Amino acid sequence: MKKMKHIIILTIGLWLIGISCSTKPSNVDESITPQENEKIEQTVSLSAEAGDMALKTHCYSCHNPKSQSHDDMLAPPLAGIKYKYSQLYPERAEFISKMSAFVHHPTKENAVMRGPVRRFGLMPPTALDQNEIYQIVAFINDHEVPYPDWFSEHFEEEHGKSWK
Repeated sequence: MKKMKHIIILTIGLWLIGISCSTKPSNVDESITPQENEKIEQTVSLSAEAGDMALKTHCYSCHNPKSQSHDDMLAPPLAGIKYKYSQLYPERAEFISKMSAFVHHPTKENAVMRGPVRRFGLMPPTALDQNEIYQIVAFINDHEVPYPDWFSEHFEEEHGKSWK
């Protein structure tokens, strides 16, 4: 009887872990409207200089690629966020649409990284307008983003594979 109880507890625990790890954003299956797709197609990615400046100005205060450890972060590195969005939304327009929607109006339901939301809290809303968000997110999609020195090891521990 005691062995059966342990098996049941272990099974329930593994099931709960599986659910929490596989939870996807509530908007993952929502299609991009033709109007939004047109806006995204018209969005020109920022130049390398302008994009780097936009990330420094609007993103790196929380997503700092120069942090010394995971414990120093206020939010996950942009490289990790980009990886997760790329996995869920491999098409450029989807990537830009979904990440921009979250940046514009962050919700737990539409978060692609539930663990960091639990750890760091939900990202605060931004004062940027939709076009500025599209440009920054297009830049993130179209360019390599820097990551902290410790990130490769952290990524491998979390995902069981090498970062690059």
